[in-house]
Formats: sequence, C-alpha cells, structure tokens
Amino acid sequence: MKANLPVSFAGNGHAQTFNAPDDLPKTVMRTLNQGSNPMSMDFHPIQQTLLLVGTDVGEIGLWEVGSRERLVSKNFKVWHLNACSMPSQAALVTEPDVSVNRVIWSPDGSLLGVAYSRHIVQIYSYHGGDDMRQHLEIDAHVGGVNDLGFCNPNNQLCVITCGDDKTIKVWDAGNGARQYTFAGHEAPVFSVCPYYKENIQVCPHYKEDIQYFFSASIDGRVKIWQCDNMRSRVDFEAPGRWCTTMAYSADGTRIFSCGTSKNGESYIVEWSGGNVQRTYRGFRNRSLGVVQFDTTKNRFLAAGDNFSIKFWDMDNVQLLTTVDADGGLPACPRIRFNKDGTLLAVSGNENGIKILANVDGMRLLRTFDSLSNDLLQHLRLGQS
Repeated sequence: MKANLPVSFAGNGHAQTFNAPDDLPKTVMRTLNQGSNPMSMDFHPIQQTLLLVGTDVGEIGLWEVGSRERLVSKNFKVWHLNACSMPSQAALVTEPDVSVNRVIWSPDGSLLGVAYSRHIVQIYSYHGGDDMRQHLEIDAHVGGVNDLGFCNPNNQLCVITCGDDKTIKVWDAGNGARQYTFAGHEAPVFSVCPYYKENIQVCPHYKEDIQYFFSASIDGRVKIWQCDNMRSRVDFEAPGRWCTTMAYSADGTRIFSCGTSKNGESYIVEWSGGNVQRTYRGFRNRSLGVVQFDTTKNRFLAAGDNFSIKFWDMDNVQLLTTVDADGGLPACPRIRFNKDGTLLAVSGNENGIKILANVDGMRLLRTFDSLSNDLLQHLRLGQS
C-alpha cells in the first residue's frame, strides 16, 4: 500500500478557553537544589508533581516537588560493562566524565529513559515512590546519545535514540533488541521527535497504521522518516542551521521547532509540512547558548532565553510575556511543563531548579503544604 506523506495543517481556529495571565505558570512556588547542573527534566505523565532530572555529571534525581523531597538520586554507573562494545569500554575508561543529555518518561510512566553523552542508554522501570529498578542498558551509538523518546510502531512499545554517529535507532523497550536503524544524516543527529499514538488525538503524521517521526542534525537538516521504510520521506532545513529540537502540540495537530545558530540567533517556528508557517518573535539578538523550549495546552510556547522564560500564544507571533522567576536564572535555562501545564520546571543557577505555577498549580502545591502542616500538628499532639 502506498504511504501518504504527512499532510499540511492550518493550525488556526483553536478555541481560546482560558486567559493567558492566569493560565501561564509564572509564580515561583518551590526552589530545589539538585546538587549538580540540570541538563534535562521531565514530569511524570500521571503524577503531576513528580519530576525527573538529569545533570551534567551523569546524576539522575527524582523529586516530589509538592513536598520538596528528593525520592531517588543515582550517579552514573555502567550496569554491564562487559556487554558494551570495545570502543564503548575504551571511551568510558579514557573519558570517564559523563553528562545526561536527556531524561524522559514513557507515556504511561512505568518506564523512564536516560540518554548519556557516552554511548549508553539506560531504561529504568518505575513502581511508585522511590522504587526505581534497572530494566535495560543499551550500547546505543558510537559517541554520545543526544536524544531519546518512546514510540509504538505496530503497537509495540519502543525506545528511539539518536547520536553522534549520524544515525537514529529504534529498540524494543521490553528486551532491548534493535528493530530499525535509520541512516541518511550527514552530521550528528541532535534530536528526535517521535509520538505515541494513544496520547495524540489527531496526528498528521500517522496515516493508515504508518507512523512518521522527525529527526534534526546539527547541520540544521530536518528529516521525516517512515517507520517501515529506511529512507527519509521529507528533508528540509530549519532556521538557524544548527541545534534544533521539535515538539508537537498536546493534541498532535501542530508541530514546532526551536533552533539556535552558531552565532546565537534563535528561532521558534511552526511548520506546515516542510514549510515554515509562523516565525515567533522576541528573542534577544544573540542568545548565549542553545535555547530550549516546550509546548503546553495546545495553546502556549515557552523558551528559556536571556536569563528569563518567554511565552507565546501559538496563534500569535508576537511575544506574549516574559518572566524572570525572581532572578537567578542562567542565560538559557532548561524548561519543562507538566502534562496539565499547571507547573513549569526551570533550571536555575548554582544547581537549582525553580518550580513555577499558575493558579491551579498553586492550589495543587498548597495541598501538600496543608498536608505537611496537618502531619506536623498531629505529631505535636502525639508528643504532648
């Protein structure tokens, strides 16, 4: 059967069901100290206050941001060194410094993936609380693993990775067997953007049980791949022509990219097929690092730029508002919304993480404060 290419979509006519000032998480409600510099963060898809963090020294942490409790802290360690290829073993010995490039939860929150700057991907199973168990270790790429995600081609849960070796690979999330290898980029692959079809209502890149995903390399080339075909179906160039990441809107009907050039020029754009539909304005003239971004509620875009967080309405290219999270942010802070868009995790200076909340998020976090106060009062009564 002939496959259809991803269709174009207008991206207009989305209902405005809430007001920007109240629905944007702008108020600092929590400040956490990770102990090393956060490089990637991801909220649990179901437990809205559970935050996964990966850092520049290979550490991963799991926080309950409501109670400010760090549930898990794990330093980098190869689980099965003898199972690694000889180049991987040599690199891990001669260059022991390892950074986390990406942490991410599976769509149901039962697994979490960690991509490291040296060859390795580790997958943990999560059983609630502080119960995080080793599940899979994959010697995934020659060089760094730059990104990973979860997808489900043929209704099979898989892990998708990309790396410095210019390839994208798909792995069985149950046993770690390699399913596909995609080659065609001429530079290291910086990011992948898969989707998980049960979580997306109407996806323009899912047609007749054929799934597509995006990849972007550090020369600015973006490719769209078909999971049952090793060749890219569409190839285009992202603004900035360097480090680019992509993200869907929550319902999967719109696709955006954020890229920063080697000269520090940053761009967020919305795509229609392989064409730029909108270019959002408001970045400083020269960003001091690679700008990170995220989407939420089928409505908002956010990016860390110029020691602040900038917000846009998806339907308006003009900057909506900027917040500095009470100061203390790096030049290009890492950011991540929770699934409901009520909380926003932002990396701070001195290994900190700030949790910003909107009105609903403040209400949620205050329930933890009330529970803590009730418990403290109960303990005091028990001691009297």
